[in-house]
Amino acid sequence: MTQNTADRRKDVAKSGNYDIYIEIDCDCEELVDACGLEYEEVADDSTQNEICISLDRDEFEEVFDTTPMSKANEQYISGQLLNYELAEYTTKVTVYKPSGDIISFY
Repeated sequence: MTQNTADRRKDVAKSGNYDIYIEIDCDCEELVDACGLEYEEVADDSTQNEICISLDRDEFEEVFDTTPMSKANEQYISGQLLNYELAEYTTKVTVYKPSGDIISFY
């Protein structure tokens, strides 16, 4: 997961999936471990861990098309994808779309 932005864009363009990187405060590592999620330390911020979730188009639309714009923030998105307890520790969500576009919530 320690790829740069250009590499991440290329990867999702090839796969056709939506890669979602969720940055979570490292203080909740035990909770992330208990959920069985894989993560890595964010390269430029040792206080954050990063979880990558890859969704196909239908899965992506299920989450994002049902998200009210008034609630579209990093914690709401994280709650939809992970759980609401982990969402409390979420500081940033970045979506890499197959089109090359990037959506960030923080």
